[in-house]
This record gives sequence, C-alpha cells and structure tokens, in this order.
Amino acid sequence: MKASDASYLAGFLDGDGSIHFQLVRQREYRHGFYIRASLSLSQSTSARHGLEHLQRVIGGGYLRDRGTGMSDLVVTSRPLLIETLRAVEPYVVFKREHVRRALWLLPQLGPRLEVQEFLRVARLVDDFAALNYSKTKRISAVDVERHLRSKGVVAPVTTSPIPLDRGDGSPARRQIYETHDTPAPRNGVKV
Repeated sequence: MKASDASYLAGFLDGDGSIHFQLVRQREYRHGFYIRASLSLSQSTSARHGLEHLQRVIGGGYLRDRGTGMSDLVVTSRPLLIETLRAVEPYVVFKREHVRRALWLLPQLGPRLEVQEFLRVARLVDDFAALNYSKTKRISAVDVERHLRSKGVVAPVTTSPIPLDRGDGSPARRQIYETHDTPAPRNGVKV
C-alpha cells in the first residue's frame, strides 16, 4: 500500500472506523465459539463510492448497506487485517492503541487453540472491547467459560482440606473450593 493511501486510510479509521474482536457462538466449532476480528469503515450510503475506493486500496473486504442510510466496508480476513493495520500504524492518532493491541492480539487467534489458551484469548478479547466503549457486547469470556464447564471440558478443582481454628482452640477442617482452569476428566480418567 502506498504511503499516501495508508495515511488517508489511517485518518478515515481514526474518524469513521473501528476495530473489533467478538466472541461468536458457533456450535460446530471446537469450543462452541470462535473469535471474529474485524475492521469497519463507515460512511453515508450516498458516498458509498468512497468505501468502494478504499476496498480497492485495501485489496479486499465486503460492503454492507445497513438500511439506515449508512454503509460499511468490513474486513475480516486476518492476513488482510494484519497487512492493513501494519500499513496504517505509523499514521493513526486516535486509534493508535487499538491498532497496537490488535496487531499484538491477531497472531494469537490460532485455528486449534487448546481450551485454556482459548479462554485466555477470550479474556484478552474482553479487555480489547473496553477500548471501544462498547455498550452492545453480548458474549464475554465468562459466557465461554460457563459453556465449556457445562460441556465438562473445564471443571473446578478442590484443594486440600485446610485446618481452621473454630475459635475455641479446637481445629476444624473445611474444604476450600477454588476455580481453576483445569480440564475435566475424560472417559473415566481421574485427574
């Protein structure tokens, strides 16, 4: 991408763009969810031709008319997102932290993450959402963890009994329960 195109795109992103990471329910996926990364550029539908030009500059993405008089250019291809964000990184002002953190987070969205790694990345997605002042975030890492626990993929672990003082000098024993991200036993195998 030419420097002049990258700087123009950076200004557009700063003013009428956003970067999002979303947790999306998808039963067919390994963990019941996937992480969607996207860059969106918004403009009045009457000026849609400008978004079409930016689509050619970026080399991809799709155009969406909202039906409200607004249109969006949306890029979801991870390689294209990385390429685009690297190009605009030197020029962004208001969304500098978004771009920096997105470039750090995108490579962590591997195709076959283990349960613990997926939960860790889901929490990073929640952290990223705070940059966008999102009021419509529907699914969080807590929802993903609940789902995985309900499927028996992640289970809480109990710790050893800890002696406690009852207050009368005699020891009492109480089981302490802590939440851990430990895989649940499978096929009758005890952990």
